[in-house]
Amino acid sequence: MRLDEGAAALASTDDRPLDDQLLDAGLAIARTSAGITCIALPVPIGASAAIIAAWRSAPLTAWSTSEQAYVGIGIARELRGEGPDRFAQIVAAAKHIDVTSTVGHCTWVPRLFGGAAFTPGGADQTPWTGFGDAWFALPRWTYGGGWLVLAVDAREAKLDARWHDELAAFRTAIANGFVSRPQPQLLKIEPGDTESYRAYVRAITDAIARGECEKVVAARHAVVTLAGEARDADLFDELDARHPESVRVLVRPPNAGTLVAATPERLVRIEGRKVSCDALAGSIARGPDDAATLLASAKDRNEHALVVNAIVSTLQGMHADVTAASAPGIRTLRQIVHLHTPITATLPVKKHVLEVAAALHPTPAIGGTPRTVATRWISEREAARGWYASPVGWFDLEGNGELVVAIRSGVVEGDHAYLYAGSGIVAGSDPDRELVETDVKLGTMLGALGVSA
Repeated sequence: MRLDEGAAALASTDDRPLDDQLLDAGLAIARTSAGITCIALPVPIGASAAIIAAWRSAPLTAWSTSEQAYVGIGIARELRGEGPDRFAQIVAAAKHIDVTSTVGHCTWVPRLFGGAAFTPGGADQTPWTGFGDAWFALPRWTYGGGWLVLAVDAREAKLDARWHDELAAFRTAIANGFVSRPQPQLLKIEPGDTESYRAYVRAITDAIARGECEKVVAARHAVVTLAGEARDADLFDELDARHPESVRVLVRPPNAGTLVAATPERLVRIEGRKVSCDALAGSIARGPDDAATLLASAKDRNEHALVVNAIVSTLQGMHADVTAASAPGIRTLRQIVHLHTPITATLPVKKHVLEVAAALHPTPAIGGTPRTVATRWISEREAARGWYASPVGWFDLEGNGELVVAIRSGVVEGDHAYLYAGSGIVAGSDPDRELVETDVKLGTMLGALGVSA
């Protein structure tokens, strides 16, 4: 159903802005509908950061790629999962979300945005308080692609004054645009105990030599303190500008800090029965002959093969028809170069994207192998990762969607930014080189905060 078909007639009898008139028409439909109605209003295309800046305290999500950008504001429906079955709980709860009509945009597909912790129970302390084991939400408002979509049920549709006030706030934010500002002055960086990280790497390589495991991803974190509150919108805008080749993600659940990432790694995308995954492992800092050096590295090729084999094996375990290149290619980013193998598959029957994510996560790219051994190493020797290196993204009510891995990420809370980076440790890993690699990876967020180039 298109709300704008009668726009000319509306305009002749009502001197209010057309989007207010269209909103009223949509709310009238919603008040007589059984489930949730999505009311789509055409709006100018603007910067995602302008919307983020206008809604500084509301629950918020953002997803930005070279192809599409969405910002979700507020919560129409919220889903949470806890414990080992957190993904299955989200899938089950999503089945009860009843979107009965979409008006104004006949092809609009409602999406839920959110993510999950690296491991259950790993997001119950600073800076992850409020994130939980798994959280997804159907936004109250979704902005993207020239549309602003309000999701309401019959009861909520009666709050028409509220929705008109919020529409006016969106109208102002879009019209004003966005000009990025420098973050507040840096006061301090706490990079963590670098010698402890070197010792951690040596302990892993010793365990590998004893045959206990093949790979463990060792992560470290840094804490940045600024002279004032870190601004989510400016940070997201900087990541958009500096890392267009990556997926930029922002997740702010209720009563929580803000997870921000510019990640190059897709965990899984599903469209119908078609599956796409990325194997991204084996890294080197940008420099002369970086690609040739990386491709010639037996250590990095071995690390990469562990990831490819694990993803292929998991998909084959679902009886999928899997295709992967016989040799890796190169993924070149602003500060680092990765070995990269795209993997595609066709499932025999459709699965929800979270079902496939639950089987894949954590891949050896961010956990290790064997998975149980590597995960135990991480839980016993690292501070809780929270949502670092975890699945974040979106899904629709048909189970299609895309989840990326929250690397090159951090949590912004007040005047602090908590940043994370990891490195895959295999036989032959050198502690000094791995420490340098994590420094390079931390540079993604540090650069966007204005702390480094």
